[in-house]
Amino acid sequence: MTETTFAAAVYARDLQARDALSDFAAELRGQGVRVAGLVQEVLRDDDGTMTGIDMVELDTGRRIAINRPTKENLENKTCSLNTNALAESTEALRRAIREKADLIVLEKFGEQEQKGQGLSDEIFAAIAEEIPLLIAVPEFALPLWQERSGELGDTLPYDVAAFQQWWNSVRQP
Repeated sequence: MTETTFAAAVYARDLQARDALSDFAAELRGQGVRVAGLVQEVLRDDDGTMTGIDMVELDTGRRIAINRPTKENLENKTCSLNTNALAESTEALRRAIREKADLIVLEKFGEQEQKGQGLSDEIFAAIAEEIPLLIAVPEFALPLWQERSGELGDTLPYDVAAFQQWWNSVRQP
């Protein structure tokens, strides 16, 4: 057993295949593990242009539209995050903490969380409750994540095999 029950799944900014967290969560859910949390799904049109981002609740499958960029957002490269929708997604994490999920998977240590906003309170509440947490952290934000988490927790490469090895070390017998 490791001394901490949380880990940062570190990914490069240009990583295109970001399905590792979703795949890992689905695999564990198929084994009867009570996995909760949120993953992001990028929506694209037929030309491959991003049309939005949904947060998907792992325990219910509910989708929350957190980002729907306008043409102006895309042209000017401005933020189009719907902070009200992001706030709505916190309920999935609160529920996971309240129900003591076996594992919380979260694909969100974005700009809001880096500023101490967004899902930050729920992230650190899960850690305080010692509920295993696997969180996606962009490579450039790893130093900030480590500072905020007291340099505790594990740091993992962004792949299912690493996630499985970590899970095997923290899960309750």
